[in-house]
Amino acid sequence: MKLIFTLLFSFALVVTGFSQSTRLVLLEEFTSSTCGPCAGVNPSFHTWQVQNPDKFTSIYYHVSWPAPGNDPMYLADKLENNARVSFYGVNYVPFSNLDGNYYNGNASGWNMTTVNTRQAMPSPFELKVQHRVSAGNDSVYVTMLAKVTQDITAPMTAQNVVIEKHVHFATPPGTNGETDFYDVMKKMLPGVSGTTLPTAEVVGDYTIVEGAWKFGIVYDVTQIAAVSFIQNKSSKEIYQAANSSTDPLVMPYSDDLQILEITNLPTTSCLGKLTPVVKVRNNGNNTVTSFQVKYSVGSGTLSTYTWNGTLQSLQKTVITLPEYDFNAQTTNLLKIYTDSPNNVADEYAKNDTLAESIPGGPSTTNAIYLAIRTDSVPQETSWDVKNSLGQVIKSSTPYTQKLHLYHDTILLPVADCYSFTIYDAGGNGLCCAHGNGGYELTDSQGTTIVGNGGTFLASETSEFKLEPAVGITNQPAGLNMQIYPNPFTDKTTLSFHLDRSEDVSLAIYNMVGQQILSRNLGTLAAGAHETLLEGQGMQPGIYLLQLKSGNLTVTHKVSVIR
Repeated sequence: MKLIFTLLFSFALVVTGFSQSTRLVLLEEFTSSTCGPCAGVNPSFHTWQVQNPDKFTSIYYHVSWPAPGNDPMYLADKLENNARVSFYGVNYVPFSNLDGNYYNGNASGWNMTTVNTRQAMPSPFELKVQHRVSAGNDSVYVTMLAKVTQDITAPMTAQNVVIEKHVHFATPPGTNGETDFYDVMKKMLPGVSGTTLPTAEVVGDYTIVEGAWKFGIVYDVTQIAAVSFIQNKSSKEIYQAANSSTDPLVMPYSDDLQILEITNLPTTSCLGKLTPVVKVRNNGNNTVTSFQVKYSVGSGTLSTYTWNGTLQSLQKTVITLPEYDFNAQTTNLLKIYTDSPNNVADEYAKNDTLAESIPGGPSTTNAIYLAIRTDSVPQETSWDVKNSLGQVIKSSTPYTQKLHLYHDTILLPVADCYSFTIYDAGGNGLCCAHGNGGYELTDSQGTTIVGNGGTFLASETSEFKLEPAVGITNQPAGLNMQIYPNPFTDKTTLSFHLDRSEDVSLAIYNMVGQQILSRNLGTLAAGAHETLLEGQGMQPGIYLLQLKSGNLTVTHKVSVIR
């Protein structure tokens, strides 16, 4: 599975004739309830912020020092507090960062004049943020809308940070006497790395970044909010920040759809069949009641699917598209795009299309080898191998040992296109929620067919093919075998020609290699021959008919239909 955001902006001061945005400066303050000087500066900073809400906002990261280092707000999220400390190289508290690199150092080294000077510098972004606490008061959902107001090109990261605006303790939790703490960092969404944004975007482009957090330690749910910012992680400069509100976001366009991701695709394909699943979001202000999804592989026929329903602003829908057949090549480019929301033109076409390149199924030997390392919940993992008819030729037995390396051999019975699918009942693959599991398929020559660290969700499928052996499916000179009708229901006629008198036999195999019919036709004279094949006892499906004449062998696929 691949989760894809079309995040449309980046940074550079390159084009004139734009309208820049008013900046909100971000203070990132490093503090601790065991830091004596912190108790002196933190109240002042909070007062300045309350008095100047349109000039700067704050996020406070708590650290584990000085001793005794038992700050409860640090202990609530040690990983992300430590990560931000490392990012800026902080080694003492109180330590202040204004807009990442505009000012960084001792908390006593800046004041409102510093903030005013920075705030007067226009920003290339307009940033709005909405937060919503769930009805059960157990989660918060944060949505950032960033509009580009100046053409930009640079490596950028968007970050949504959940904060608790005011934490009050009846008695000091640390040694410095503080009982009131403000804008305490609770969770960075989606994590400390943020969301990476592309470069080289222009005025009018925009980005939506969404995140959610199921509450950990929260002292007062009513104080939950978010501070969001955009940062150049190379230079550490922050270009814009914003405080969240519960007000609905007003989107840049009225009729605007975005295709967010494509799933349910094989990692490789030789069958030439896809049933894509797409996630589409309504980025416009208008409610959408219909739109089209169009898709094709390479130069194949364009398929169109029409969706009808009700999709309000920022709502999403997941669509399973009808199966698409294509002629599998070495590389297969799937393109999917949305069109005609409410039967009008989409006002922002840049986010309408996604493309996925699917390699052709590799060739392999008839014996393949599976190595699979389970995670700490091995009972959730299973797999199967299917032929081109969807028949299972081998599957796993339940796994029992945690973090154990298992080996299995899989024999491919006949030349065909096969699929290997690995499943995880927990929906989180083999890595990394429950340990570093993974799997690999190799052939008898040591070539890797499928190699994966286990980072899939509920399942992952790869296709590969066993090529026909030389002289088996090629028609030998002289036999000229024909089958008519094919497909057939009850009976079909096999005709062939012998150049000389030979012993002749035929056999029929199903697609898992089991022989279901064997007939010795005896010694036949040179010339044309026919024999009737009856299929009343055969289940519908594809079979392999093999005719042997002396040292010559020819194999054909036959289909039984009902």
